[in-house]
Amino acid sequence: MSKKKGADEDLATTKISSTKSTSRAINYAEKRAVVKSSHNCDIDFAKSAFKITREVYGKTGGNQGHVVIQSFKPGEVTPEQCNQLGLELAERIAPNHQVAVYTHDDTDHVHNHIVINSIDLETGKKFNNNKKALYDVRNASDEICKKHNLSVPERNASMRYTQAEKGLIEKGKSSWKDEIRDAIEQSQATNFEELERELNQLDITIDRVTNKTITYRHLKENKKVRGKNLGEQFDKGALENEFAVANERREFEQQLSKHEPTETEHRFRDTETHFERPRKLRIKSREDDFELE
Repeated sequence: MSKKKGADEDLATTKISSTKSTSRAINYAEKRAVVKSSHNCDIDFAKSAFKITREVYGKTGGNQGHVVIQSFKPGEVTPEQCNQLGLELAERIAPNHQVAVYTHDDTDHVHNHIVINSIDLETGKKFNNNKKALYDVRNASDEICKKHNLSVPERNASMRYTQAEKGLIEKGKSSWKDEIRDAIEQSQATNFEELERELNQLDITIDRVTNKTITYRHLKENKKVRGKNLGEQFDKGALENEFAVANERREFEQQLSKHEPTETEHRFRDTETHFERPRKLRIKSREDDFELE
């Protein structure tokens, strides 16, 4: 895999969301997968293994699991490499959880659907999906991409703060630029039109969009700023990649809401034996493993 530098566009991104049905999440992801692998379970029986674990610990209610969508810059990885990167991320963020990794190549951005069972096999506690979890997932994904010389947004390093902003931060206050950053980071938009509608509700608007840049205006302050001056992830190219991931996640969530589970649960003869089994197994779907450079 080679690193493709240049414009700050189409970089690797990650999103995480919760699901009340891991079976539906797996049904959706598996149907379109070109490569699949797993961590702490057999990929061919992931749905059943997830369910058994929740039953053993008596935690069948609430969110059954979480889905990470990990997307890469077009042309930078093959589906096989993408899947192995997803597996590496799964092992990093959920080492004691059962995880199924499904790779899709039906969009410009090859991407993974990483389905995480909610239960920690060692403690029986549930995976906590909050802002810190998103931060941890993004950081882990970025570190893995850097390790393999892939393009990533330098999130913290690229935050461009003026001296005035730094002074406000030291006083525990936020600037109008930070309000724009926060609004964009909280957005669920899948295109620039949706983003502008969301920003307008917060007295922020998109002032101008060119082929390569985007400019925002804070209406109350009547001040504007280019995306790249807020930070790399707020510029046009990075947002377009975020939109691609958001579209994938929206389609995924819509499919989950439409269909009830249709799985025929595979029943193991010995529940206890197969509950212990995921701790020891790490089975991939491909015979010919390969190494990332």
